[in-house]
Amino acid sequence: MPYTSRMTTTAMTPPSAPAACTHDSGTQPIHAVPAADKPAAGTPAHPATDGAYRLLVMGLAAGYHYGDVRPFVASLRETGFAGDCTLFVSPTTRDLDRIAAHDVDCRTIDRQTDYEALSHLPWNALRFFIYRDHLRRLPSLPDAVLLCDVRDIIFQSDPAARLWGTGLCCTLEDRRMTVGDCPYMRRWMCGHLGEPAWNAIAHHNISCSGTVAGGASAVLCYLDAMCDALLPFVPGPGMAGYDQGVHNHLLRNGALGIARLTDNSSGPILTLGYKTTMPERDNDGRILCDDGTPAVIVHQYDRMPGLFADVRARYAPPRRPRETRRPRKTDRQRRSAHGDTSA
Repeated sequence: MPYTSRMTTTAMTPPSAPAACTHDSGTQPIHAVPAADKPAAGTPAHPATDGAYRLLVMGLAAGYHYGDVRPFVASLRETGFAGDCTLFVSPTTRDLDRIAAHDVDCRTIDRQTDYEALSHLPWNALRFFIYRDHLRRLPSLPDAVLLCDVRDIIFQSDPAARLWGTGLCCTLEDRRMTVGDCPYMRRWMCGHLGEPAWNAIAHHNISCSGTVAGGASAVLCYLDAMCDALLPFVPGPGMAGYDQGVHNHLLRNGALGIARLTDNSSGPILTLGYKTTMPERDNDGRILCDDGTPAVIVHQYDRMPGLFADVRARYAPPRRPRETRRPRKTDRQRRSAHGDTSA
């Protein structure tokens, strides 16, 4: 069923106070959720019947091919993660059979039919609506949800082994970069929210919208806030990543309540985008956080050419058997495809 947008024509104004957000689970409002490293006492909203801790990993893989996705899905399963992984793909995503072979639930989204009212949004923004709709349709919520980028992430240990808590967990990028110093953040925030919104949080470190985790109810509240603030949107040059501006705006103005912030010092997520030096590795080759502990998740490894080459070499897709490859076109077939029927 096509998404029904609540788009308006009025400009967005910064929130004055965090709004309580509850879902059918009956858990605490997001602004009252403890920001502890372990789950608060009490029973999760929809506990697994076998008592197991359930983490759902979700990401967007629109337009990718297997080589783009394999480092993500292969490294995730190598850690022993036995939970659910759902990737939302587009009609142009290739090699779905190979991606699904890693026990991945691939769900095709056609933005023109499934989200016609939101088809003007960049994929990076549209994903938050897709995630929310998917969680709302689940018969029961998992204990925790990890929303993450796909093309530039690898896992080094089981993300479900680290209890994410019942609250919201957000990730800070390198501490040397602030919202005010980043030209992309300025463009995204000024272009969508206005310069005053950017000025108000310019002194803060950047939080990455590509890795967000927490209790399922808290993540749903986060998605509600994001979806409301992402609209209305007027497309413009260089605005494909404006969701990160919205994410930081909400986080720093208190609209997301008490969120636990983690950074590169001890992880569990290591974000390399603005890091100026190559991260250290241990004797097993694991990439380390600043304090020397192995990162659970390494994000933006593609920003460092040497590390990118190592990761892609390790997870290079095995070649298909020759009989399953597409036969190469002859010169005549190529010419015919372009309307040239000459001999």
